[in-house]
Amino acid sequence: MTTTLRRNDYTLSDEQDQLVAMLRSLFSEKSPISVVRDAEPLGFDAQLWATVRDNGLLTISVPAEAGGDGGGLIELVLTGIEIGRTAAPVPLLDHVVALRTLARLKDEGVELAEGSWESALAGETILSLAPISSWELGAELVPSGALAKSVLAFKDGSVILMTREGLAEQAPNEGCTPVAWWDPTDASVSVTTLLSGDQAAELWELTRREWRIATAASLVGILAMAGEIARAYSVERQAFGVRIAQFQAISHDLVDMHMDELTSRNMTLKAAWLTEHEPDFRPELAAMAMAQATRSVLRSTAKAVHVHGGMGITLEADISLFYRKAAAWALVGGGTRRDLEEISKAVDRRAIERTRWHETHELAKR
Repeated sequence: MTTTLRRNDYTLSDEQDQLVAMLRSLFSEKSPISVVRDAEPLGFDAQLWATVRDNGLLTISVPAEAGGDGGGLIELVLTGIEIGRTAAPVPLLDHVVALRTLARLKDEGVELAEGSWESALAGETILSLAPISSWELGAELVPSGALAKSVLAFKDGSVILMTREGLAEQAPNEGCTPVAWWDPTDASVSVTTLLSGDQAAELWELTRREWRIATAASLVGILAMAGEIARAYSVERQAFGVRIAQFQAISHDLVDMHMDELTSRNMTLKAAWLTEHEPDFRPELAAMAMAQATRSVLRSTAKAVHVHGGMGITLEADISLFYRKAAAWALVGGGTRRDLEEISKAVDRRAIERTRWHETHELAKR
């Protein structure tokens, strides 16, 4: 067994920097706080979705051979961060992850319903996926499930596609996100089996990893904006004749928020790059990125609220909106318990592999 040391380089290429600049300009202009508030309680703005479609954001991370622009997970992460920075009310990340999975299925020769791929690629039909897919409760809470007419899922060893004519009813939530319950046994849901066996299990595992990475990226964006809002308020607000940013209790929290953002960003980019280029190396990195981003965003947005004092808990305060979005977006995948369980299993596997390696070499020496 050998240990490979990799250089942690998170710098972006010139093209990626240009992409970030374009995304930041677009979402800052088209998704201000007023648009996000007006989109509640459903958490969807049709005009913003049309803008996203018209600017080609649905195809940036779709393979070129499938009709996309050939970008990868890094580009999807950069998009997710900018979506999180504005809490943009569009299901872009769920839709694109589902598109990438359908593209792989098409590449494997799976036949999709006539016109369904073209409709999804153009954003005329919204897709989502059921990231948990354990069906412990019979139904699953699906991100963007109140907007999607087709949902990818995994059941009984197969990748399935659930479709319905009308939209599912939104499950009420404080974050005002378009989550909904989907049940493959529901009479109003049509189920098509797309792929079965080991190949299906491997494909679904990759899909879950990509969804975790994309969702973690959106939480990084919330972290970044929450920190900016808290810093701006702390240098403007005064108490006892000085800016509150000068108090250690405030300044230390601001530093913690910044560190949470950087750590989560780097972990998410690392998970994205390795999943894209070396999927068999450290597959648990996606769960690690999601766990890191989830813990950080819940902790840091709470600190940002506290920086604002009593004003921070009011619905009128911008920071409270990001606090609510953070809680909803972070927990729709089942919370950190599932991520930590997966990480612990990976640690156990590596410990067993290392033990076997040492035992084999000890025997060879004899």
